Amino acid sequence: MERYELEKKNNDDYFNVLPAGRDGLVIFRDTDEYRKGEGDIWEITTLDTAMAERYKKELAIDNRYIFKGFDLYDSKLYLIFTQSESAVSDFHLVTIHLLSEEVRSYDIKNELALELSHLTVVKDHLVLAGYVRYSPTVVTYQIGENRAAVVPGFFKDRSDIVDLRTNDNSTFNILTLEKTYQGYILRLRTYAPEGTMLFEKSLELKENYRLLSGKTTDFVNGNIAVTGTYGSSSSNYAQGIYFAIVKPEGQQDIVRFYNFTELEHFFDYMGSRRAARIKRRIDRKLARGKEFRYRSRLLMHEVRKKDDGYILAAEIYNPQSDGINSRSYNPYYGYGFNTGYQDFSNAANQRYVKRSSPLANVDDATHFKYLESVIVKLDNKGELIWDNSIKVEDVETYSLEQIVDFYESANNVNLLYKSEEALNYKVVDQSETLTSGKEGIHLLYENDKIVHTYDGVGKTHYWYGDYFLVWGYHRVENKANPDVENRRSVLFINKVAFE
Repeated sequence: MERYELEKKNNDDYFNVLPAGRDGLVIFRDTDEYRKGEGDIWEITTLDTAMAERYKKELAIDNRYIFKGFDLYDSKLYLIFTQSESAVSDFHLVTIHLLSEEVRSYDIKNELALELSHLTVVKDHLVLAGYVRYSPTVVTYQIGENRAAVVPGFFKDRSDIVDLRTNDNSTFNILTLEKTYQGYILRLRTYAPEGTMLFEKSLELKENYRLLSGKTTDFVNGNIAVTGTYGSSSSNYAQGIYFAIVKPEGQQDIVRFYNFTELEHFFDYMGSRRAARIKRRIDRKLARGKEFRYRSRLLMHEVRKKDDGYILAAEIYNPQSDGINSRSYNPYYGYGFNTGYQDFSNAANQRYVKRSSPLANVDDATHFKYLESVIVKLDNKGELIWDNSIKVEDVETYSLEQIVDFYESANNVNLLYKSEEALNYKVVDQSETLTSGKEGIHLLYENDKIVHTYDGVGKTHYWYGDYFLVWGYHRVENKANPDVENRRSVLFINKVAFE
């Protein structure tokens, strides 16, 4: 296990740490320093895969600009700003190449009152999605030009943008949920970078189901898979997971719904008595030919395509409205967009920070407590093969986000997450557990001791090969080593591998 540290002063702003595969990783932040004649000072640090610092540089950003979001694409970090807080505001884009250090800036003319909810980069285009007066709106911007172009086909009331993602073939997907008189329709569209529509297909859902989230995959054998959570038409709680393989026009789509009760390990986070009691109730309902509906808060992550099917991952969480354990450090909040019609919590995997608006679907939540991470394997036709889980303990965050990450090796699936001062892991072979446990986080120097961990901050990411990265904030004490500061506050990054 390897470790990297950056000094974190008490007034330092929030760091972001992003894995960039074999290009290494990037750390960026607004330092909260203002220099006359230059502007706000941002700091960009890149590391290689050996955790050695490749470079550290400062960027001066005009203090009129307001940070809105970021993306990492093709070895470049993209930072996007608006030029004012007004409803109609031009955009400012800064790109930093992770390897060459090249920095470029672009101004983008914008004439729409666009409330941003999603962004992605595809090839040489920036794609922005959000809402104009509650209507979904998508614009694309060719980097180097000075004006954004509106993608036609949106501006439809009673609908919401659920997902925006870039595909490996330099296209992008947009998933929307639309309300009709008969119920809900999922509409999937795929576009070329400049906004030309290449594919469109709608999925009609069961009348008594309401979709709460959605994620799309890249093209797989000419098809795109969509997965998410569903519940009853009058509830924000999920009752199960849906999975759909969307096929070209004229071919029958595959749609599957899996109630939580169909998963073998869904209730593992509960005490054995409570889990056994619920399972007895399930059996009694099934014996009478009825469906047992268990409701939960479930946050879906990405869908990963494998040769023999798909792996889905999700976290069970509870929104909390009381004070988190330590309020001494208050990072930026994630952002969930609420259109006033259909609510989606976009705080997870949401590429926007420094937004304190209320989170959708979570009432007045101030933070989130996590209970379990669920992993589900489906075959190429969407049939359930196996499921497993890892209990999540002592993890609370300010924004709704992925806590556990996983990597599928030749024979097993490795799951990992950080809680307080420990790394928690589990290795599974389909529905069977091979090993699980907890290890202390590796420190930099002999006799280092963690005296404080900043709550609610930090993440676990799968990085590359067999490696994960784990990051957060520590206050470390070392009274035995004269060559090391007695106390230091740091951003730490640990490189972790399963043996």
